[in-house]
Amino acid sequence: MSAVLLLVTLRLLNALRFDEVPESQRALFDRLGVEEAWDITRGSPDVVVGVIDNGFDFFHPALKDKVRPGFYYPGGFHPEVYENLAHGTMVASLIVGSHLDDSCMTGLAPECTVLAASQGMIEHKILQFQSEWSRQHPGGSIQEMQKDMNANQDLLRSFGKNWATYQVRGAAQAVRYLVDQGVRVINFSGGLQRSLCPEESDWKEIEEAFAYAEQANVVNVISAGNSAVRSEDYPGNADTVIIAGAALLDDARWERSVEMQGVSFKEGSNFGKRLTCMAPVENLRVCAPHEKRFYASESGPLGATRVPFPGAYETRAIGATSCAAPIVSSLVALVISARPDLDARTVVAIVKQGCDDLGPEGFDEMTGHGRVHFGRTLELALDWE
Repeated sequence: MSAVLLLVTLRLLNALRFDEVPESQRALFDRLGVEEAWDITRGSPDVVVGVIDNGFDFFHPALKDKVRPGFYYPGGFHPEVYENLAHGTMVASLIVGSHLDDSCMTGLAPECTVLAASQGMIEHKILQFQSEWSRQHPGGSIQEMQKDMNANQDLLRSFGKNWATYQVRGAAQAVRYLVDQGVRVINFSGGLQRSLCPEESDWKEIEEAFAYAEQANVVNVISAGNSAVRSEDYPGNADTVIIAGAALLDDARWERSVEMQGVSFKEGSNFGKRLTCMAPVENLRVCAPHEKRFYASESGPLGATRVPFPGAYETRAIGATSCAAPIVSSLVALVISARPDLDARTVVAIVKQGCDDLGPEGFDEMTGHGRVHFGRTLELALDWE
């Protein structure tokens, strides 16, 4: 079939489907050129996106039968509490969320599927300390609690090292598992950087897992990080690994000053030579854990927790680079849905070429190749030989 005939056929099959996008998501979808992309494809059920994240609400109305359980990090806990489920649920929904009505949301590659790799958590000694301190000191100030925490430096250091080791070792196993299950793209919306890994041997495992993915023609998409600093120590090969940065809807790079407990610091999208592209993360409509029971726990690896119940959906003012990554992963999934014959290097090259340039002409370290554009990228994919 010629490229022109293929394009006409796909557009006929996908016509009139863009009216499912809720009004709350229109600004995002317009900025990304999603309508033009959906004229070509809304994804294929045969294209599976692997998502490595804390945990997932598998029975959320918009995710049920779209997000399948797969790998679980060994050696940790996988509790059904908001703090463990919220992030992965949000990330998965941006990729494959199903439209139910205008009060809900839809994902950017809604006909694809997600295979989950659940990170879970080890016992969070710091949060447990804070929970117990608050119980013992009703009415105590944050400053008083911080002072007592600072007196427990061994606790802070040991937890930090144990948590980093748990994450890195689990991620290496999760990548290999997802590759063996036939995924074509893997999303990792977390801190996967050499500077955050305490042991060289653990980082070697990550690099070997990413090389394994590259050999299987799997594209890895990693969030750039939210510290507003230069960061270039990501795993893998830049030809098959996409580093996703965060922008606002006006295409300004996301960055802001924050004050917490009397201390000012910057947060924002990390930058550097490894940055691939940007995606807008402003006012995102996403899925939240949908059952009220997830929002309160008397005990567990986090200690006692209680979070206000927003309902099954929420709007994030800023989704940070955690949300930039699944937006880009959705685009990769659509490209592969339209052209399953393309290898990982070609897919990444097409994503780069399809971007709207931001900042100085061409690639730059603050915005990469620019903001992803779904429509232009899908047109490029169809014409690629």
